[in-house]
Amino acid sequence: MKRSQLNQRHLNRQNGIALVSALLILILLSAIAVGLVLSSNTETSVNANYRQERTLDFAARAGIEEVRDRMAPASPNTLISPTCAGTGCLPAAMVSPANVPSSVNKGILYVLGGAAPASVTPWTLNTVYTDDELCHDGYTGVVTVQSSDVHCNTVPGSGAYVTTTSTAPWKGTAAALPYQWVRVAWKLNGSVQGYPVNYAACPTAGVAGCSTPVCYDGAEEILLPAGDTNCGQAASRNPAGSIATPVYLITSMAVNTATGARKMAQADVASPPPKQTQLAGFFATSTACGAFIMQGGATTDGFSSSGGGYAATKSLTAGGIGSNGSVSLGGSPTQVGGNVYVPNALVGACPDGLQTNGGAGLIAGNNIIAQPVTTVPTPPVPNPLPPTTSNNNPSSLVPGTYGNISLTGHDNLVLAPGVYNINSITMAGQSTVTINPVGAVVINVAGTGQATPVDLEGGGVVNPTAVAGNFQVNYAGTGTIKVAGGASAYEVINAPNAALTFTGGSNFYGSAIGATVDDHGGTALHFDTTLMNNVPTPAANLVELSLREVAY
Repeated sequence: MKRSQLNQRHLNRQNGIALVSALLILILLSAIAVGLVLSSNTETSVNANYRQERTLDFAARAGIEEVRDRMAPASPNTLISPTCAGTGCLPAAMVSPANVPSSVNKGILYVLGGAAPASVTPWTLNTVYTDDELCHDGYTGVVTVQSSDVHCNTVPGSGAYVTTTSTAPWKGTAAALPYQWVRVAWKLNGSVQGYPVNYAACPTAGVAGCSTPVCYDGAEEILLPAGDTNCGQAASRNPAGSIATPVYLITSMAVNTATGARKMAQADVASPPPKQTQLAGFFATSTACGAFIMQGGATTDGFSSSGGGYAATKSLTAGGIGSNGSVSLGGSPTQVGGNVYVPNALVGACPDGLQTNGGAGLIAGNNIIAQPVTTVPTPPVPNPLPPTTSNNNPSSLVPGTYGNISLTGHDNLVLAPGVYNINSITMAGQSTVTINPVGAVVINVAGTGQATPVDLEGGGVVNPTAVAGNFQVNYAGTGTIKVAGGASAYEVINAPNAALTFTGGSNFYGSAIGATVDDHGGTALHFDTTLMNNVPTPAANLVELSLREVAY
């Protein structure tokens, strides 16, 4: 056979190889393309899931931060009672007896957020919004406590919680912070299962020791001592001398309403405890001679608003006064029913002692006590500053920001519970300021352009709660404050840089701090000893002690 024929036959045997190779290469390229598509889709899904997780994580944290900001006493929309008053400083919405659950110290507050807060019901079982973490947090008076590895099958019933809504910008719209609810409660020993504050008292979830409320002493979380009703009482047990503050458990839920994905975060927060600097119910921070003056028959004593009121608890040894300078007592029957605290215990020394004349002095059983110069925290200036516009003779106000409030004649201003940031307040004639008896009022005063930014004379303040801490005035400036007493003048004046003057020769129940204190008109000063371990403190944001993600 010719060579050419052989070559042709050999070539014929290779026909189709190129096609097969092309098909194999196409299949391989197709597989690679499919793999790339699948990989891309997987990466896209992973990224979408990660993005959703991070979005929900930040949403849950946003809920915690909004509520933590609103828990500052200076917030116009504060959630916290300005006073402890035996309730453990629970959220203000729970201070009213009608709102407090029947089990002591188990108050639950829900702050509802999202685009449609009305539809968010964490107290309803088997919904995407159900609070199925509450049964793990130790609140036996609200739900049945269960182990951490099971979902909750009980929720708080009506009357065991109170609600409010978000106040963040764009609330109730599609642009609202995307959390659905935040729960606030006083932290208990067993609120974090497996990690109690005191393991010896709470070895197993649900036992009695797990229900003890938790306080913060500035260094660590501690249990509320047996028999105490608020964290401030723990001050005498704290070597550092700090006034302990409640630890709040904030739990936040964020939900993707399209997919049902959820994220829950939880934080412990507390106010930084202040040093217990107020050794007396009435104190002058100035180091000047005669920084604290009592004349014209002025007297002091003490009582307990939480122990039965003035008539039942009057004490002639509890009405202490003090000064970083000297105390001057003049004229009979000017008497101090308590200790006098001055830098120098020598009688007659000036500016750091006690001067007396005309038969004035201390009631038997009380002493002059030397103390170092005391630094009293200055309350913050309202931020932003209130306007300086006039607001004449309002009949009622709700918490918010106002300019110069002026009352004349027989006007009566009724204040709803909450925080007021104002520039000044002036009362004249027989005008009065009345506190709504269902809660506490805090007034933060800026005093821009005002020589006397606070003048509570006129007919005085009417505080029907008979609890001094339910009406508190904070002022950081150096102007003059004038206060007239009255039968229901239960007040706290916190103005460590101001010149404080008592007028009218009536009764003042509560506590007062000024740079100078002048009671030359015979006003009887009655110190509410309930305030001693609950000293009003500058209104700062609560610090975050811990932050964690929870399973449900």
